[in-house]
Amino acid sequence: MIITQPRRTIAICTAIYFLDGLIHTILGPLAPEIARSLSLGNAQLGPIFSANLIGQCIGLVVFPAIADRIGHRLAVTIAVVGFGLGQCASAFADSGTMLFALRLVTGVFLGGCLPSCLAMVAGEAPADRRGVSILTLFTGYGLGAAVAGAVAAGFADLGGWRIAMVAVGVLSLALAGGAWLWLRDRADGEETARGPAVGAPAVLQLMGRRYLVGTLMLWLLFMLMLTISYCLNSWLPIMLVEAGHDPSFAAMSVTIFGFGGAIAALGIGLLIDRFGAMAVLLVFLLVAAALLFATGQAMDRASRGELTALLGVAGFFSLGAYGGVNVVLAGYYPEDLRATGVGWAKSVGRLGTVIAPIAIGLALSAGVAGQTVMSLFAFPALLAALALAVISVTNAWKTREGVGNSPADRASFG
Repeated sequence: MIITQPRRTIAICTAIYFLDGLIHTILGPLAPEIARSLSLGNAQLGPIFSANLIGQCIGLVVFPAIADRIGHRLAVTIAVVGFGLGQCASAFADSGTMLFALRLVTGVFLGGCLPSCLAMVAGEAPADRRGVSILTLFTGYGLGAAVAGAVAAGFADLGGWRIAMVAVGVLSLALAGGAWLWLRDRADGEETARGPAVGAPAVLQLMGRRYLVGTLMLWLLFMLMLTISYCLNSWLPIMLVEAGHDPSFAAMSVTIFGFGGAIAALGIGLLIDRFGAMAVLLVFLLVAAALLFATGQAMDRASRGELTALLGVAGFFSLGAYGGVNVVLAGYYPEDLRATGVGWAKSVGRLGTVIAPIAIGLALSAGVAGQTVMSLFAFPALLAALALAVISVTNAWKTREGVGNSPADRASFG
């Protein structure tokens, strides 16, 4: 079979999203060992968990401007080399402060390559398979998050967290070579004309009367979904250890949760095509809220088998919903505002989740039970469902006003 350029692009970019999921998530299952090695408490771990998010917020804003000047191919290659080196350097951290700084730098480069990957896949993919191609990226992220626990557990007897960091960094550097060899920038004649004055009006339009409510709800939606995903990936292993479960199962809990999401990402696109995004995602979020609450209540007394089932199904609905909200985001804005809308929603969403890991660390240090913290994750899922309902209403208003979306985009809302 001939491997076409679009397939190469999708494969490389999906691998990069896989590393995004792995690099961010692996700190959670490694955290108990890191805490012992560096003599860190829960309150000190919180900022370290947030460092990657802070860095990604910077990278999401800075690197698109760099890509405009040097092209997506070179920008992605530089970014992958950067987070590969940052990941390797994290293995040599000898204090919480140093690890925070290295995770911050790693996050800058990691966030920097994501917009270019999305733009390249959207530009290369056939028009009739663009949605499936984009969802493939998020499947890659889900798989990366899913294997993080297994990778951490696998290196437990092979040198521990420091060797695990180096191994992931070396894998990233190898992928940088693949990005340089197999990615390509579109020919000048294929590019959409850009100018330095295009960005500012687009940003202002996001906050105009037609889009203001929907824009704010999308920002809130991504804050909530990323809070569930990132905070559980970071704190779930520690909460399970403190609830009396053994460290090996705690490390694998992230893999169980993430694997459920990876399975959902493969099928949620089909459900959305059949029933519409709003109907599917509202059901997913309401079920996720119930499962997250139930998992928290059962955390200290459920058997390993029961918790495995709860975490897998909770990941299916929670992370499946996160993959699906990207369809809503892509369909809400007209084509000339789409890139700006996507970038701002993802950046603000990450910025909004910086405080949550820190707050959880402080709560656990203050004596709040892990079961209570876990149960409270039902609240952002319910609030996300409410935000989604508001977005549905505002999109219906835009449609009546004849504003924005193509028929295909409107159909995705259901």
